[in-house]
Amino acid sequence: MRKQTANNNRLIFDNLDTEKRLGSIINKPGTKKLYMLFSYYGRRVEKTTGLVDSQENRKKVRIWLDRQMEKIEVGKFVFAEAFPTAPDAEKAWFAQQEGWNYAPSPKDVRIGDYLSKWDKEVVELFDSSIKSFDYRAIVNCWVKPYFADKSFYELTRYELKRFISTLKHKIGPKKGKTLSRSRVANIVSIVRIVFNDAADEFHWEVSNPFRNAHKLYPNTPVLVREIFRYDEWLQILDAIPQWYRPMIEMMMLTGMIHSEISGLLRSHIHDGYIFLQRSIVRKVEKNSLKNKYRPRKFPVTSRIREILDAAMARTESPYVFANLDGTPYLRENFTERIWKSAVDKCDIPYRPPYSIRHSFAAWSLLAGIEPLRLVSLMGHGSKRMIYDTYGNYVEDLECDFWDVVNYFGKDFLEAKKKPQHSHYNFLCESSCESQGPEQPNNLIILNN
Repeated sequence: MRKQTANNNRLIFDNLDTEKRLGSIINKPGTKKLYMLFSYYGRRVEKTTGLVDSQENRKKVRIWLDRQMEKIEVGKFVFAEAFPTAPDAEKAWFAQQEGWNYAPSPKDVRIGDYLSKWDKEVVELFDSSIKSFDYRAIVNCWVKPYFADKSFYELTRYELKRFISTLKHKIGPKKGKTLSRSRVANIVSIVRIVFNDAADEFHWEVSNPFRNAHKLYPNTPVLVREIFRYDEWLQILDAIPQWYRPMIEMMMLTGMIHSEISGLLRSHIHDGYIFLQRSIVRKVEKNSLKNKYRPRKFPVTSRIREILDAAMARTESPYVFANLDGTPYLRENFTERIWKSAVDKCDIPYRPPYSIRHSFAAWSLLAGIEPLRLVSLMGHGSKRMIYDTYGNYVEDLECDFWDVVNYFGKDFLEAKKKPQHSHYNFLCESSCESQGPEQPNNLIILNN
């Protein structure tokens, strides 16, 4: 029997006139597919069969639907088994009514659906808004476009390898070129976290596609920051607008980075030291620094005291390096608007502001600062970072020895005695012109 529903939107097919059937087979306008309609635990359930409307297919669907209705009557119907492709939330709700804990298989859970849920339940609860922003940026830019329509069952090592091969710059002068190894590692780490969270939540026992994932990362060359020679630094100082000069000089004299300069308060300077303990990152104030080693103290030398006094005399702001209105100095737009313009005026190759920190380290090693002391001053965890990142030989830097010594000041250099370890020694080339007393042999630490 075929009859029209009250709202005329559906045609309902009952295969037998002589028997009242539970559940209906329907046909909806705009589609040639058959649908099933029934009520379960007081909820309306309407699902497509995927079959086109024909007498033969109606009979097939009727037989299948009758069996499910029989299971419902005797309490043996399991919604998730009958409709494995139904949304997870729907399967979970019926599972709760049926009295069992629903745990979808990796085949049942689309990564895109889980990412939406994960964002609300995990990322939304991060204490740091910056961390939330970074996670979402990676998910929306890299993870979702590739994995959204795939299930966790499809997240295999082979698929991970294919995903990594797609990680290339999307805009800018490097468009189409492979991302750096470190950036790829950051992106993959988010995919790993999502996979592990899903596996924990649903108690999956699955193989780990991320085992030795680092072997899949591109072998991009390690970025080596070029440092400033002393005469280049003087050119930079002359070209930088006067207001910003104290900030960048403080960076060169201490190895501080922009976020630490921004977050420095007057109250952090006492007893002859600068106590570094907070930062401002992307305009967000944080009562913490990059890692557990970054909170540190730095001695206030005579040169540093001059810079601090000059900077604090400009405003009454609690921030040491403040704008005229008392708000803290921020690095946003500094690189593009101030720094690049200043470097362009100089007859030197371009280097980003972060090269100042590298220059501080190289200059300190040149002047004979003990490596362990430099580890503490820069907020690192071990000497390895000093040697691997800052310990490379710089052509002719030894010729700047006395300029660097005078720039830092004796009160900075004499805080600790210079070590006399033979494997740190370097003989200054005779072509260098001495700018003071005869230079000692141990001028720069080399990464042999």
